[in-house]
Amino acid sequence: MFRKRNQQGNVLIVVLFVIIAMGYLAASLMRISWSNQSGLTREFLGTKAWFVAQSANEWALTQLYPLNDDDPDIADICLNEVSGATPNVIQNTACRINKMSCLKLGVLNEGTSEAQSLFRVQATAICGSGLSQVQRQQEVWVRE
Repeated sequence: MFRKRNQQGNVLIVVLFVIIAMGYLAASLMRISWSNQSGLTREFLGTKAWFVAQSANEWALTQLYPLNDDDPDIADICLNEVSGATPNVIQNTACRINKMSCLKLGVLNEGTSEAQSLFRVQATAICGSGLSQVQRQQEVWVRE
């Protein structure tokens, strides 16, 4: 009986050690789980923003090339920042189109009969808010 009484303190130390070790392990697993959820959220919002920017560029291309116009004058239509009506691609997406622009970059084969003007149509979309806010930018080059 004398021996059993001396070992009661050792059991208490072992129990405390196990509780502390398991608590540390649980806290580490929670941190890893939170990190994975945050990464998945950013990946999802990034994909969403990419598709919104792509849709905005496609809308801009329909403005540059109207359906029943055989020879559109892109230089007259493409004047720096796109203003006025914006595409209705952000409805029910929790995203917004931050900027849309159309810039003339230059002329290919200038001074020849094969001269072509180059334009860049660019859209920037933002999805999310706070720590989970992502921005995607997409551009399309157009030749006239």
